[in-house]
Amino acid sequence: MAINRLSVVKFLELALTLCCVALHYKSLGETSELTIMLVSGTFVGYTIILIGLFAGYLISNPINKKLDLFFSLLGCAMFIASGVLILEAWESGFKTERRRLAISKGSLAIINGVLFFFDSVFTFRD
Repeated sequence: MAINRLSVVKFLELALTLCCVALHYKSLGETSELTIMLVSGTFVGYTIILIGLFAGYLISNPINKKLDLFFSLLGCAMFIASGVLILEAWESGFKTERRRLAISKGSLAIINGVLFFFDSVFTFRD
């Protein structure tokens, strides 16, 4: 099994998503129901999706290119939206450890959204 560019990108997406889940657990404090539902759904849902995609890659049963492109574009939109909503919710909070973790969570979500965008570009070109 050769390691290619897409497998490295998928692994980075999974690692960042798991970091976001851990930070979300430590810094949960958003008050908007929309933000809570979108962020929790995105982080947990994409943890499950990425574990499935990565497991499929490890057993040499990759996912269809169109479905992978769909997951990547949707992940891009959801992670960027989640990150923006998190940053908006915590921008005027008190300078506490919880706020610092939440700002880190929002920043990692946006970075992961950009990574999903590059993944979709690589998938489309491949």
